[in-house]
Amino acid sequence: MKRFLYALYILLIVIMMIPKEKLYFTFESILSQHHLFISNEEFTNRLLFLDADNGNVLLDNQQFASIESIRIAPLLFINQLSLSNISFSPLYRKFFPGKIDSIIFSYSLLHPLRVSIYGEGDFGHCDGAFDLLDQKIHVVFEPTSQLRRYPLLVNKLHQAKEGLVYESSF
Repeated sequence: MKRFLYALYILLIVIMMIPKEKLYFTFESILSQHHLFISNEEFTNRLLFLDADNGNVLLDNQQFASIESIRIAPLLFINQLSLSNISFSPLYRKFFPGKIDSIIFSYSLLHPLRVSIYGEGDFGHCDGAFDLLDQKIHVVFEPTSQLRRYPLLVNKLHQAKEGLVYESSF
């Protein structure tokens, strides 16, 4: 029992010492390759996770969206990136829902070649995955009346057994 508690203590110390801000800036550098930049965010480094609040997202130097909260939780075996209360600029509301309540990206060592995606917002909710090996994304949207209010988004989806599906490769 003592060994288990000692191992748990060491694991907790390792999680607290992970450079969470470095992970965040790596995330930002990946976004910058696609001309997306997050600015004006306020960082709060907690023991087990990092919060970045009130970020503005710029796409090609134009206001694209605002994100109320970004949380990075590197828990070694299961890692999460959570985005909360995303509001899109009026210029892009034709293409994206007006507001997304939350999007959660999860990575688990049990499935090392897959990133799970779950989101909910004005469109209803969606569930999907990003295959890291094939570089393909597969997201299933629940066919709701709320989703039908976004015809440009619905045009990108195709009907499948599980619902309306968005598939793309990068």
